[in-house]
Amino acid sequence: MTQHVLVVGASSGVGRAVAERLARSARVTAIARRADRLAALAEQDVAVVNCDVTDFAALEAAIDDAVARAGQFSAVVYCAGAQLIKPLRSLKAADFPSVMDVNLLAPLFLARCFASQKVSQGNAVFCAVSSVAGQRPEPGIVAYSVAKAGLDALIKGMAKELGPRRAVGVAPGWLDTEMTQGYKHIYNEDFKTALAKRSPAGVATVESVVDVIEFLLSEKARHVTGEIITVDGGAIL
Repeated sequence: MTQHVLVVGASSGVGRAVAERLARSARVTAIARRADRLAALAEQDVAVVNCDVTDFAALEAAIDDAVARAGQFSAVVYCAGAQLIKPLRSLKAADFPSVMDVNLLAPLFLARCFASQKVSQGNAVFCAVSSVAGQRPEPGIVAYSVAKAGLDALIKGMAKELGPRRAVGVAPGWLDTEMTQGYKHIYNEDFKTALAKRSPAGVATVESVVDVIEFLLSEKARHVTGEIITVDGGAIL
């Protein structure tokens, strides 16, 4: 069957890299909120859609349009994410949607769409980018950790309910991306040095995460489902 992959959250970081990698061998539809970032992907023969993933009506319409244009999805990769670093005592009511909507509710809604036989092929794969924070919460990122733990539960539940479709996840450690670069006062040179020392296989990169995603979507991983693969160079050990 035709390989048609949906990449959600493709404007930067892992999402952008996944879209670029998969576009070499499959038809790719990329969804992202920032239209200016999508222009470069369009030049690489990627079908692009400007959409806020937390606008569920717009997201569903974009999915329906993509399926009508290029056929059912052989894979869906959810890469959108939002990080908030704040102590629990400092969280405000408005902070919760900013973390939960993108990291948990949007992929849950996307999973609901993926479950439809009109949207995904019978052997399709759903892959979501989680985080080691879902396995090991740390001070200052408890809300983010809760959202990612929920995402891990979603992957496992999908694997049980939607087989033979597969559901898998990748849990990176710290990555040098636009999102983390916004916290340079925390992720400074001292942080990077300490991370390198406790990473026996070296600090993970966006490229290494994409390698694992590409494998999980492939026929070589046909019996892998319900798993969240940690990609952090061993830092979590």
